[in-house]
Amino acid sequence: MPLQQTKIFFPHLDGLRFIAFFAVFINHAFGCLDYINYNGTYNFIRSRYLLSGDLGVSLFFVLSGFLITYLLLKEKELNGKINIPHFYLRRILRIWPVYFFVVGLCLFMFPLFANSIPANFPIGVSTKQLNPWFYATFTGNFDYLYNGITNVLIGILWSVSVEEQFYLFWPLLVAFIPRKYLLPVFISVILGSIAFRFWGSQGGSALILKYHSLSSMSDLATGAVLAFLCTSERFTAKIKNTPRWLIILMYVLFIIIVPYRGLTWKLGVHYVLAASILPVIISSFFAFFIMEQNYAERSFYKLGNFKFISSLGKYTYGMYCYHMMIFFLVLYTFYTFGADVSHPHKFQFILEIVISFVCTILFSKFSYRYIESNFLKLKNRFATIVK
Repeated sequence: MPLQQTKIFFPHLDGLRFIAFFAVFINHAFGCLDYINYNGTYNFIRSRYLLSGDLGVSLFFVLSGFLITYLLLKEKELNGKINIPHFYLRRILRIWPVYFFVVGLCLFMFPLFANSIPANFPIGVSTKQLNPWFYATFTGNFDYLYNGITNVLIGILWSVSVEEQFYLFWPLLVAFIPRKYLLPVFISVILGSIAFRFWGSQGGSALILKYHSLSSMSDLATGAVLAFLCTSERFTAKIKNTPRWLIILMYVLFIIIVPYRGLTWKLGVHYVLAASILPVIISSFFAFFIMEQNYAERSFYKLGNFKFISSLGKYTYGMYCYHMMIFFLVLYTFYTFGADVSHPHKFQFILEIVISFVCTILFSKFSYRYIESNFLKLKNRFATIVK
């Protein structure tokens, strides 16, 4: 155990984590539960805002890039080096227990339901068209690329795969590259990710643009750029005085931009270029939100003051990993009692969402207490910096 541990805590980021999860949860609720409503206003809100789970994942990536890089830089600053084996042990103890628990359930338990549900059941559980080795090796995003989105229960772990791939090489980069070169390297990763989306997406393939590791790296590297800047007291001192009108303007601009993301295809020959650059614009907004939540003194609202969502922030990893299984079990229960889960009426649809949300929270808390907490205690034994 380290002789001395430094504590670093960003009190408002748990709220952002919950918002990221909730965006994914709502996306899957409105995308997978098969509720049909022909009202124009409803469908505009649904298609332009509620089906924006990819933004939640991007926010998770930017948050991870920021926190991991910040902690690595601080460890290097305090100790003169980064203990890379300890870094890997910490990531293994945090990620692997829940990850492989979910993988095991999705590969061996949930397929048992396949013969007892109708073909039009909203959430499939068959594993026949996926390659389990991708999930065993944290390359699940490539299962989506090669085999398509055939099983969302396990498929949501694609983002965990991308983060694990990031964790594999990122500490090496921060450890062995002198600090003065790190910012240009981080920016080069962002530019390389844009270049890959432009030249490597096969003319704008939606799957490659969204799920390929190299496409996602710009989100993580954007968080890393922010972390690098925020280790400078001069930079954070400037952020403290960010005017409230500018902070509000950035949130309003983001809300305005979100519904037009899906219209890049209308740019015709310029679609691939726009689709290559847009993720960096979105992740830059997220970096700004993280920055102002952490350091600005004139924020119009600090998420740490919203005690309910902040208290749920530490459970979001489990909530993310478990929520699709919970959705399935809730739908299966409704189906068992004779409800039409393929075309639910409004009240049933809302009830399915509420029950799934509550059960996801409860199960994640149970998981955190009885599965994750023991590993987390062990994880802190290998930490120089405790979050």
